[in-house]
Amino acid sequence: MELVRTYAKELVSLAIPFVSTVLAWLSKSQPRLTYSTPHGFTFLVQEPLRNAEGQVVNPTQLVHTRSFWFRNQGRATAHKVEIVFNWKPRCVNIWPPRHFDERIEPDNRWVLGFDSLAPQEGVACELLAVNNDLPALMTVRCDEGMGRLIVMAPQPVVVRWRVRLLLVLAFIGFVAAIYLVLVTLQWLVLRTPAVL
Repeated sequence: MELVRTYAKELVSLAIPFVSTVLAWLSKSQPRLTYSTPHGFTFLVQEPLRNAEGQVVNPTQLVHTRSFWFRNQGRATAHKVEIVFNWKPRCVNIWPPRHFDERIEPDNRWVLGFDSLAPQEGVACELLAVNNDLPALMTVRCDEGMGRLIVMAPQPVVVRWRVRLLLVLAFIGFVAAIYLVLVTLQWLVLRTPAVL
């Protein structure tokens, strides 16, 4: 403890550049590509499936739907976003409507591409298949890195004033915790009386 007290100024001067470097790295603007599957459903349609001659092949049909949501949650633009599915589905809807490129790879994988996703911009992709399976999502990537899966679940909407109140209380608690750490360090290193 005497060593810490003797070299307190030097230790603090060494810690400040390290802490500021870590904070600068954490606050660096970069894209954060995320994706999720908020909804999927299979409908049993009570309409017969008929062949070319008009004969009933199956009395019911299955309609599969799945929704995907892609979003750049970072503070920088994500460039050349690629979304790869196992194969191209029968029906695809992109919302909001925007330009995209598509290509089929030699192994029959379907690649959906966007030039960029701006910070906080998102795009939904709705798939639909009748009497067939839907393709699996293989990968989501951009030039800056891989997309990260976010698991979604329904939750009740919280009133806005409660959210703001909790944010204010959390901020007050954070500031109080930093103050207590500084007062404790001051007492341990310099043996000054603690002022609370």
